[in-house]
Amino acid sequence: MKFGGTSVADIGRLEHVALKVRRQVEAGDQVAVVVSAMAGVTNQLVGYAKALGGSESLPEYDAVVSTGEQITTALLALALQQIGVPAQSFMGWQIPIRTDNCHGRATIQSIEAKPFESCWEKGIVPIVAGFQGINSHRRITTLGRGGSDTTAVAVAAAVKADRCDIYTDVEGVYTADPRLVPLARKLDEISYAEMLELAAQGAKVLHPRSVGTAMISEVAVQVLSSFDDKPGTMVTSSAQLTEVGISGITHSTGWLKLTVDLGDTLSTNIKKMRSLLGQANISHEMMVMNLSKGGSIDLFIPHGHLTWLLTVLEDHKIALESQISVTPDLAKVTLVGRGLIAENGYSQKLLQAMKNLDFSTHLATLTTQKFSIGVHEAKACDLVRYLHYYFNLDQINDNSPKIMAARL
Repeated sequence: MKFGGTSVADIGRLEHVALKVRRQVEAGDQVAVVVSAMAGVTNQLVGYAKALGGSESLPEYDAVVSTGEQITTALLALALQQIGVPAQSFMGWQIPIRTDNCHGRATIQSIEAKPFESCWEKGIVPIVAGFQGINSHRRITTLGRGGSDTTAVAVAAAVKADRCDIYTDVEGVYTADPRLVPLARKLDEISYAEMLELAAQGAKVLHPRSVGTAMISEVAVQVLSSFDDKPGTMVTSSAQLTEVGISGITHSTGWLKLTVDLGDTLSTNIKKMRSLLGQANISHEMMVMNLSKGGSIDLFIPHGHLTWLLTVLEDHKIALESQISVTPDLAKVTLVGRGLIAENGYSQKLLQAMKNLDFSTHLATLTTQKFSIGVHEAKACDLVRYLHYYFNLDQINDNSPKIMAARL
């Protein structure tokens, strides 16, 4: 059972979580719990570290920002003990959760199962701090934002758990963010591949690394709400969804379009550019060649990579500043599903949806599993709602006419 920051945001919510854990124990299950820091605490700790020059790559940065989970872990253990459930808190290094030596974004290498088994033999619930581990130098490491999800799935894999329940502030995985699209539908199940794509393209419900870990380890993951007892969404390899169609729509902001005029050197330098982007682990799936414009390419990249890329283009004699133009403040809207190319007529429907828009778009890519569109940030939410309606993903209920009228 994993509980995120909003689920453990204060003492009242911690007591609520303790009751959920006790209910699971009383059902006869062996339970391990992974927790995040209380909502807002990690941001505060990051601010402290950065105010004194701490960057994510430094050991002391990890030593600071990992303390939020230590507080939550001990408090939940106390809350459980108060209602008659024996519990023990563990930091990542006490298990141990072993990671590589990359501070700020470490990768879990192994987790000992014996401490969990020892607790269960004594009737004790182990409460583990998410987001953290220990490296070969015996220094605390952190896994990056969303790392507690990854901890939970990795623990589930290590102890061969039947299931990993991720408790959050929504009732499951939806066809779109329900706070953005009121008529979004909750999915009963979704495949690892589709969930991984949604997470990678901006859906906040699960972190991409946690889904990747679940896929590799074949851990069944259930996403459900901390605040009610409704069924959630199962994420498994055997999820039986429709063979062809859209399973969800998401978006992310902070993108820009970089147009590079390469002229006669297009064929030579585009290979060099792809190699450089690959080495830097920067996605270049949205790259379009414009032969009609005398030989230029459009690149859709995160805003944070702009300075680095401009330097690289000049240092490697690919392009000068005079050959480059930037379109800022863009977002990427992505539809995720199955058979988006293979099904006859489906790609045409996607193209028709684009033609219906009354505002401009910047680049688009289509694969069998996703369709991504670049658009100005101010139009991203409108596009998500439009595509959700266009592809018949809206749920129909008594409030539908009222919501549709308000949208119009």
